[in-house]
Amino acid sequence: MLKLIPYGRIGETEDIARAAVWLASDTSDYVIGTTLFVDGGMMLYPSFREGG
Repeated sequence: MLKLIPYGRIGETEDIARAAVWLASDTSDYVIGTTLFVDGGMMLYPSFREGG
């Protein structure tokens, strides 16, 4: 399965936590209305984007 993940490792809870902390911080104050994918690059695969 690791070969299918562009980043080369399984995501961990800390990955999501770091993104959430960043979004809650003043550093992201100019970010409005976006989708933040924390998926190690899986959205790069068209078949994954389409659900399979």
